Amino acid sequence: MVPGSEMFVAWIVVGVAGLATLAGIFVLTRFIPVLWLRSLLRCLAAVWLLMPAKIQVVSGYYAPAFIVLIFEGMFRREGDPSQAITVLTAGTLVVVALFLSIAAWRWHKSRNLAPVESGH
Repeated sequence: MVPGSEMFVAWIVVGVAGLATLAGIFVLTRFIPVLWLRSLLRCLAAVWLLMPAKIQVVSGYYAPAFIVLIFEGMFRREGDPSQAITVLTAGTLVVVALFLSIAAWRWHKSRNLAPVESGH
């Protein structure tokens, strides 16, 4: 194969596996009655499954951050999972900040649309 095309094929496999896993997560979370919690869990799962992190052993290559975290933290004696932890934490914070800003916007919008009672 042409150099670089192996990584392309590998990321296609990761993407398909991630989408299949997300489909399973969608099925498992459909019974959660609170919409915002269900949506938050689904978005966090997508971020955790598909965020890339640099592989320390092989320079110039990336893998899903949770896989790098597992291998660097558990299977390598000299492994340093801090980069994968940083990537996953940043992704999580972005998703939570997005959800909080949408919730604040919806709260503000519903507060402004509430009927004002007059003192007549």
